[in-house]
Amino acid sequence: MIAALLAAEEGITVNWLSLAVAIVLLALNGFFVAAEFALLASRRSRIEQLAADGNARAKSALRGIRELTLMLAGAQLGITMCSLGLGLVAEPAVAAIIEGALGEWFTLSDTATHIIGFTLALSLVVFLHMVVGEMAPKSWAISHPEDSAMKLARPFRMFVTIFRPIIWFMNTIANGVVRLVGVEPQDELAMAHSPDDLRLLLDESAGHGGLAATEHELLTRSLELSGLTAADAMTVRRDIIAVSSDSTADVAAAEAHRTGRSRIIVFEGDLDHVMGFVHAKDLLRLPHGTWANTAVGGLARRVMVTPEHHRVEDLLLEMRTERQHVALVIDEHGTVVGLVTLEDVIEELIGDFHDESDHRLGDCVKLSDGTFRVNGTLRPDQFEECTGVPLPEGEWQTVAGYVIAALDEIPSVGDRVSTEIAEFEVLAMDAYAIDSLRVRITVSG
Repeated sequence: MIAALLAAEEGITVNWLSLAVAIVLLALNGFFVAAEFALLASRRSRIEQLAADGNARAKSALRGIRELTLMLAGAQLGITMCSLGLGLVAEPAVAAIIEGALGEWFTLSDTATHIIGFTLALSLVVFLHMVVGEMAPKSWAISHPEDSAMKLARPFRMFVTIFRPIIWFMNTIANGVVRLVGVEPQDELAMAHSPDDLRLLLDESAGHGGLAATEHELLTRSLELSGLTAADAMTVRRDIIAVSSDSTADVAAAEAHRTGRSRIIVFEGDLDHVMGFVHAKDLLRLPHGTWANTAVGGLARRVMVTPEHHRVEDLLLEMRTERQHVALVIDEHGTVVGLVTLEDVIEELIGDFHDESDHRLGDCVKLSDGTFRVNGTLRPDQFEECTGVPLPEGEWQTVAGYVIAALDEIPSVGDRVSTEIAEFEVLAMDAYAIDSLRVRITVSG
C-alpha cells in the first residue's frame, strides 16, 4: 500500500517536472523563432546607424545580419531541437496528468482513458507550440524588428557559436543542394533595390499615410531621373537662341529681350562651332553707348558640353559642381543637337515652374472640349502623365515622332491621323517640325 502511494507520488512528481521542462522548451522555441524573424525583418541601414553610434547590441545584431545564412541555420537547428523535445517530453507528461484526472472523475476503461488523454494532450501541446512557440514571437519580432534583433542577438549568437561546427556542416550540405538546382546561396540579405522597387515602396508608404502627396511626388520624380538622359531634358537645336560671334551687343540684347533668355549662345560660323554664351549681365556692364560697336565674341563665357546619352542626375551634379547653368548637347558625330539648362534638369525633379524664360503655354493643356493641346516635343512619359494614356513603344522619342511615323510623311497644318490610342491633328508647324497638336483620346487610360 505504502509502496503504491510512493510510486504514484513519484509518478506525479516526474510528470510535473516534465511539464516544467516542456515550458522551458516552449520558451526556447519562441526565442529561436523571434531571433530568426528579427534578423530577416530588421532594416540593415538602421542597425548600421545604431552600431556606428556605438550601440554594442546593435554591433552584435549587425554581425548576425552579415552572416545571415549561418544565423538562420542556427535558428532552424534550435527550433528543431525544441520541437523534438516538446514531442518527447510534453505530450507524455500532459497525457499522464489528464489520464489521472479522468481516472478520478470518471469510470472509464484504460483504453478509453488513454485515447482521450493522448488526443487532448497532443491537441494542447500542438496548440501551445503554434501560438506561444511560433506565432506570438514571430508577430513580436516583425512588429519591433530592430529592437528585438538587438535584444536577442547576444544570446542567439552564443548558441550559434557553441553549435557552429554542426551548423556549418548542415549549412554546407544545404548550400550544395541549392547549387544543384542552379541557385547561388547568399550569406547576406539582399539590400539593393531597383528604382521600380523603391517606387513601389513609396507608393505603399503614401497609400498608408506615411508620405505626404508632395513628398511622394518629389521622391518619385527623383527616382525617375535615373532613366532620363540629357537628350530627354534638352531644348532641341531649332529652338536654341543664338547669335554669331561678330554680332554686336545690341543684337544680343535684342534677342534676350525678345525671348526672355538671360543667356544667349554665341557661335562662330554655325551652331556646331560654339564659342560659349553671353549673359545679359555682361551686356549691362558695358559702358553706355558701346553696344553697337562691341562684338559679343569677346564677351563669350565658356559653355559646358555633354553627350546626348549622359544621365540627367550626373549632369545635374556636374553643373552644380562647375557652377554652370547651360550645357550644349552633342551626338556621336559632334553635332550640336540641343541645349539643356539647369532649370530644365530641376524641372524634371520638382515639376514645371514658371520663370522669366518661359514664354509659351504649357507643353500639354487640357481644353474645354476634353481634347489636349500638346507640344510636338513632348516625351512619351510626359504625354502619359498628362493624358493618362501611354504612347505605343517604338523608335520615336516625342509625340511628333509618333505622329510622323503614323502619317509616314512630313505633315502640314491641318493634317489628321487616327491611331490605336487617339486622333491627332497638326495645329502648327515650325518649318519641317511639328510645333503643336490637338489630341482626342479614343481609348480609356
